[in-house]
Amino acid sequence: MTSSAPRSRLPLLCLAWVLSAQVATASTPDVFEAWLRPEHSVAEGFAPWPDFARARPGSDVRALARGRVVTVGARGDSVTLEHLYHENHELLRARSEYSGLSGVALRPGALVTKGQVLGQVGTSERLGVVLHTDRALSVAESRRFTAERARLPQPASEPVLVLISHALNQLRLYERGVERARVEVGFGQEAGPKEQRGDNRTPVGMYFIVQTVRGEIPGPYAAYYGGHWLRVNYPNPWDASRGVKQGWLTQKTRERIARSWEAREATDATTRLGSGIGFHGWAGEWSLEASGGRLSWGCVVFHPRDITALYDRMPLGTMVVLF
Repeated sequence: MTSSAPRSRLPLLCLAWVLSAQVATASTPDVFEAWLRPEHSVAEGFAPWPDFARARPGSDVRALARGRVVTVGARGDSVTLEHLYHENHELLRARSEYSGLSGVALRPGALVTKGQVLGQVGTSERLGVVLHTDRALSVAESRRFTAERARLPQPASEPVLVLISHALNQLRLYERGVERARVEVGFGQEAGPKEQRGDNRTPVGMYFIVQTVRGEIPGPYAAYYGGHWLRVNYPNPWDASRGVKQGWLTQKTRERIARSWEAREATDATTRLGSGIGFHGWAGEWSLEASGGRLSWGCVVFHPRDITALYDRMPLGTMVVLF
């Protein structure tokens, strides 16, 4: 049986299929790169909320944080900035709107730095500054928001960064923003983010490696570590806030967890949130097809060859983000 398409057209049809596949691949966003390198630079922190009510006409009005100009008033009397920032495992957006200005010379799309002069307090209208997240924040909320985010993480600048996608069963290792390795990984036996001790789920969030062990590991399940263990400091402050809402721990315990996490140290392992989350190998080779990647009691599981190759490249203090 012969094809009904002329032979001379087959190479063209094949080329068209290859090109369409390449376009489809190019248009599919890479979730790792989208999180690590968004469309403009992330904020490194927000300045303290000023007392704008006391600002005098002619005094400078400065950007609360690094961002990008979204809109500028036609008369140069207002400007709106978009701020991107990393918080836990999320890339978030906020907007700051400044009105009642004079002398705004910026253009939409321009990048601004924290503290950069946007314009001056005008004389015809009262200065107005509003901070938006998912809604417009009150002055008290804005003051608390900026105080709590005076310093923000800069993952792309980390000496070593590990990003892990639950959806893709993939881990990527970066050194100062440059990808150095990507490997397949498995997770806890139950789907969904970890909520409490014993749920056999792997968390989502930002953590730091606080313990590394290679060689013989004691205990009845030692074989399943594959001779390697790297513990992260789960729970983190966001996990702890969830625990406070559930009534599982006190605000004082949450604050203690936050201090330890900020110092890249081990956090409280005694709460109902659980503990003992980290990276390890396995008792033998495993396949994603056969296991579905559901292997552990909540840890990230490497193929034996990969944990051996990458163990030394993930030192204490390494930032780990699971999303």
